[in-house]
Amino acid sequence: MRKGIFLFATLLLIVAMSLPAVAYDQTGRLGLSYRFGVHSVLKSPWDLRFMHGAEAKFGINPHWMVGVNGVYAATEGAYLNQTKTLPFFDTSNDSTGTLSLRNYIITAGPIYNFTPDKDYNVWVTAGAGIGYYVIRDADGKTVRIPDLNGEMFPLNDTRFTIMLGAGFEYFLVDNFSLGAGLRYYIATTILSQYKGAPNKEPLKKSDALDLPTGLIEFGAVATVYLGKCKDSDHDGVCDDVDQCPDTPKGCEVDENGCPIDTDGDGVCDGLDQCPDTPRCAKVDMNGCPVDTDGDGVWDGCDKCPNTPSGCEVDANGCPLDSDNDGVWDCRDKCPDTPSCCNVDADGCPTDSDNDGVCDGCDECPGTPAGYKVDERGCPTGVPEIQETLSLQGVEGFVVNTWTLTDAFKKILDKVADGLKAFPHVKVEVQGHTDISGTKEWNQTLSERRANSVRDYLISKGVAADRLTAKGYGSSKPKYDNSTPIGRSKNRRVELVRVN
Repeated sequence: MRKGIFLFATLLLIVAMSLPAVAYDQTGRLGLSYRFGVHSVLKSPWDLRFMHGAEAKFGINPHWMVGVNGVYAATEGAYLNQTKTLPFFDTSNDSTGTLSLRNYIITAGPIYNFTPDKDYNVWVTAGAGIGYYVIRDADGKTVRIPDLNGEMFPLNDTRFTIMLGAGFEYFLVDNFSLGAGLRYYIATTILSQYKGAPNKEPLKKSDALDLPTGLIEFGAVATVYLGKCKDSDHDGVCDDVDQCPDTPKGCEVDENGCPIDTDGDGVCDGLDQCPDTPRCAKVDMNGCPVDTDGDGVWDGCDKCPNTPSGCEVDANGCPLDSDNDGVWDCRDKCPDTPSCCNVDADGCPTDSDNDGVCDGCDECPGTPAGYKVDERGCPTGVPEIQETLSLQGVEGFVVNTWTLTDAFKKILDKVADGLKAFPHVKVEVQGHTDISGTKEWNQTLSERRANSVRDYLISKGVAADRLTAKGYGSSKPKYDNSTPIGRSKNRRVELVRVN
């Protein structure tokens, strides 16, 4: 028998672990259970035998239920003592045959579920009720024994019984579970016919084999649940525990009744037709990514959402610009433009002065036509003002004069040609004096010298807005004012580039 019980329990465990389970919540439902297992009254000579049990229970909330439990347990193994004196039963065989002890117990009480939100539930219970036992002979008749006065009475009794129990259940489907349970029934002397009856009083002692003080059972349990709890949004989670009571129909939910959204796109699993959408993507009502510009990169992930049709894009959805000229490859008619070049709307280099060097790379923009230029786009063969140009020969003004001699003018003619060849250059014409004369006069004189040079350059075709005249008096000598030659050289004009 023990091998059979072990095999049954093993098969039950294998089946329970192999089948899919559902969430457990039996609030407002009626559970009907059948138990089958073994029991013992924990007294010799009564044997270990099979038992049957049944239970009806009702869910108050996810954790608490109330139930009514019944058990029928019959055992054998004892023989009636021929003397019919205490003890009444022993293990020796006689002509009366073996006796049977039959227990009928009904209890009621609460049941506590430890894991009501799981498919695997562990429970404990306690209760109280009525226990009835009777001892029958081999013919099925109730055994009668004498009391202390020699009067015969049937060997049965009714007692107030306390029940303690624990077990587990695994839900194979929403309405059915398999599990196992252990219960212990404690028989008290309350309601016993032996209590308070002097002629039967000794029979309630613990060594009287006809009075088992308890019964223990262990068995497999199968439970069917009837009815359904209130579930307004039909998500399978009862309203009283549903934390998201307005879940759309068809959504998969967690144990709290809240929609599951595995890819975090705002459309719940069950309704999401594209369940693996990237986190950054915007989706339509079906949970599928949207690509408004059709470039292969989803809206939300696309950092350039209005890419024209046909443009090749990078991983961010932005059009490629291989030569970094600001014009996308799909529109660039000159795809290998040097990086320094300015380009037109077609991505082709512009050359405003037509000197063969593109704008942006041209260090001398606006070169007049006819000039040869170097690789920088700057004219060759003419003087170029880089920073400061000291006009050799435009110095040594006669004391207290600002008149330009013919020699001065020949020098300025070359300077004018250079300035016209470099139309982008702006200069400050600086006039200087030696230390002769007063400070005020030297300032006036230097301004007149600067203006005389500026006016001459303008007369030779240099734009006036490129020239600024400024006098510095004797404040910036370059040569030794203590010698005649030094003072002569300090009476000078310089061109200083200002851009």
